[in-house]
Amino acid sequence: MFLNKKTKVLGLIGMISVAALLAGCSAGGSKDALERVESSGTLRVGIEGAYPPFNSFDSKNELVGFDVDISNAIAERLDAKTEFVPTPWDSIIGGLNAGKYEIVISSLTITDERSQKVDFSDPYYHTGTQIFAPEGNTIASTDDLAGLNIGVTLGTTFEDMALERGAQVTTYKSDQLAMEDLSNGRIDGVITDGPVGLAIVSARGYGIVTVGERISNPAAGIAVDKNQEQLLGAVNAALADMQEDGTYEEISTKWFGADIR
Repeated sequence: MFLNKKTKVLGLIGMISVAALLAGCSAGGSKDALERVESSGTLRVGIEGAYPPFNSFDSKNELVGFDVDISNAIAERLDAKTEFVPTPWDSIIGGLNAGKYEIVISSLTITDERSQKVDFSDPYYHTGTQIFAPEGNTIASTDDLAGLNIGVTLGTTFEDMALERGAQVTTYKSDQLAMEDLSNGRIDGVITDGPVGLAIVSARGYGIVTVGERISNPAAGIAVDKNQEQLLGAVNAALADMQEDGTYEEISTKWFGADIR
């Protein structure tokens, strides 16, 4: 029998809820976050709104970006509508702990320190430092940067990475300016965050590609408050469904021109 994506995910949620109830996994008697979503029909999402192309406000003052589309796709699979709660970066985890929203989808890198305060979903994308170069370049790895002119954004650790590998460094006020010079042949490569660089290349149509392995490859996760295993399980089920049915790849390609999972 064919099951649509919403039916599949809600079925998984039902099994997660029963198992959690039997196990008594919600500590302290606090109201279950998934129950709140189901009863209200609304998934409240903490988001910064200041990190394009992941999340930002457009000219109409509406939230747009990869994180926004991922949030909406997850809410749909939970049979809920999305209510975004824009929150400053330095208080976004505190807002989750205080119950201002059920989840945070705002490009939070999974770290041991953060994992002491929140629980993370399975990774929903991987970020990290990447080398970009023109199509047809001869750069195979980070070992090939010696003597090359590499562009980096001023004040970032990417400058140290380039210098450590023997490159000449040209600094820029933004990644967009660095990529523009790379496209025009003024420099040999650019080191920057992988998804951010991919978004610029996709938006501008530059003949630029990634080269070599990422210098680092941390994962970003969706955060839920501690002791909310039912909601965490539902989010992971929704993510898995999105990746299986092509929704994730469609969203990722829209914003980055590539699958960044």
